[in-house]
Amino acid sequence: MNAIAAELPALAGHHHWSQGVALADAERWGEAARAFARATRSAPNDAVYWINLANALRRGGRLARAVAMSRRCLRVNPGDPIALRLAGECLLGMHRHAEAAEVYAELERNGDSDARTMVQQASALLGMQQPGEAAQVLLRALVLEPALVDAHLLLADACREQGLRRESVECIKTALALDPGNLQAVASLSYEKRHVCDWSDFDADVARLREELECTPQGLARVLSVFALLSLPLAPELQLVAARGEALALSGAVRPLDPAPAAAPGARLRVGWLSYDYREHPVAHLMHDVLATIDRARFEVVLYSMGPDDGSTNRRRMETVGDRFVDLRGMTDLRAAETIRADGIEILVDLMGHTRGRRMTILAFRPAPIQVGFLGYPGSSGAEYIDYLIGDPLVTPLDAAAHYSEKLALMPLTFQPNGRDRPLPQPMTRAEAGLPADAFVLCAFNNPYKILPEVFDTWCAVLRELPHAVLWLRETNGQMHENVAREARARGVDPARIVYARPAPQQQHYSRLALADLFVDSWPYNAHTTAADALWAGVPVVTHYGASYASRVAASALNACGIAELAFAGVEEYRLAILALALEPGLLASYRRHLQEQRLALPLFDTARYTGELQALLERMAQRHRAGLAPAHLAPAA
Repeated sequence: MNAIAAELPALAGHHHWSQGVALADAERWGEAARAFARATRSAPNDAVYWINLANALRRGGRLARAVAMSRRCLRVNPGDPIALRLAGECLLGMHRHAEAAEVYAELERNGDSDARTMVQQASALLGMQQPGEAAQVLLRALVLEPALVDAHLLLADACREQGLRRESVECIKTALALDPGNLQAVASLSYEKRHVCDWSDFDADVARLREELECTPQGLARVLSVFALLSLPLAPELQLVAARGEALALSGAVRPLDPAPAAAPGARLRVGWLSYDYREHPVAHLMHDVLATIDRARFEVVLYSMGPDDGSTNRRRMETVGDRFVDLRGMTDLRAAETIRADGIEILVDLMGHTRGRRMTILAFRPAPIQVGFLGYPGSSGAEYIDYLIGDPLVTPLDAAAHYSEKLALMPLTFQPNGRDRPLPQPMTRAEAGLPADAFVLCAFNNPYKILPEVFDTWCAVLRELPHAVLWLRETNGQMHENVAREARARGVDPARIVYARPAPQQQHYSRLALADLFVDSWPYNAHTTAADALWAGVPVVTHYGASYASRVAASALNACGIAELAFAGVEEYRLAILALALEPGLLASYRRHLQEQRLALPLFDTARYTGELQALLERMAQRHRAGLAPAHLAPAA
């Protein structure tokens, strides 16, 4: 009798486990988890039951609970590789990178790690900003499985984060050799090469991307790094194809949350601002003054942070600028969406789009009734779950609405916030900046990936006609010098006429920027924050604009400074304008005086005016929603 009694718990455990397996086969994860939980209570020392419970919880989206059950399994069976893998995957899903990395490291120490698991380990290390350690793990993974494409692509990321752009290019080339049809690798290869001004096979790379996007049905082209496409000469409709494919892949089978209750009559408009970049980053610099100036009698401001605390002064400022600051790190996308939903956010403003650190799946859950794209990504998200894109009459004219999945909400003058909370240029000599004293300095401080062959052709043509001119480039890595020198010589320009500016503190940056005679812009991806910096420093900007949002931002900034005539639709007009300003000192001086003397009166830097216009636009969105109306294009208010 005692023997039979002793067997009953095991029998009961097996019975509950069998029920759980049947429910799991039917993908009824919640019920399966409850059945497996009963099995663990009947037989708490059976590791298989704990693993099944953890997996059912994972599949049901309860990642934190799944991690706890995996760890409970490890107490029964230390080092269990399945439990460790489950825990690692769930921790990655919650963006708890340090814990995930340790779990995967334990797997490797135990000799239970395979190449694909090591790729996840490296991904966790990259999430911790440890690219060197990630690279070492990936190299060990590639010893085990040399043809693993994902490992080569992630190794490219690890190299890039260490400033090893050429090595990153070689990793991507290897991935492409293994998987020639990998659209992500094609886009990444072009992007990484351009960071070092390597334009070999440029036309072929663009033609291949264009062909792939033209032949891919809407919503099915997943490029991942769609941001990399913005700086290529691709039609806006193809940019939208890529964005739609990525947005759809990120939303997957997400089921939106239930609609939020209506806001109480007369309540303040509660606006959430979602970003990875509340740190030392241009987005935080641009947004701080606006968020600080918003009328708290009409608006409640909640900042939702997805990114690292870099310990900077800027981070501390962003933590206190709103009514509340909420750190979403360590939360799953669902949990983050539920947090935003529980906070009663009426308008959720995404400051990321398809940029580094994005978590667009949060928006796919529809935590807010009105969701808006703004500032961080100069193009359409392609996401049906983002209702509006904030632009202006120049960057996003209503007659270009077909190129956007969102409804266009237009600011009256410019979409770009630019406060006055930035240093004024201080006296500095050209020698201190490494510039020749008597040269005409053409400043081109855009990131090198924005410099395309046609742009460099034009700059070199100008240099050939202006023997006393030099081109002042921004140095983001030392690997670009050799390529730039080769390309300059091929265009009849002595490489000695190209000067480099290394990264500098903000005050020094503005002071040396003021030493330039003229800022010359790139296309199809213009100077954005960089153009505003030049204008603040009193340096006129000459730009060429195209059809895309990214190609029209500098024109918008010039318009907001009252010098829209320095934006040109044609490359030849752009070139001639640079020559005219170089050869007519009086004309150039008049533009410089305008910028320097009117600096504090220019609309581009008028925070109070800008914030008032932004508030009015957000209120128009809310009024439509509260009236039961669907989102619609919002032209500038009369």
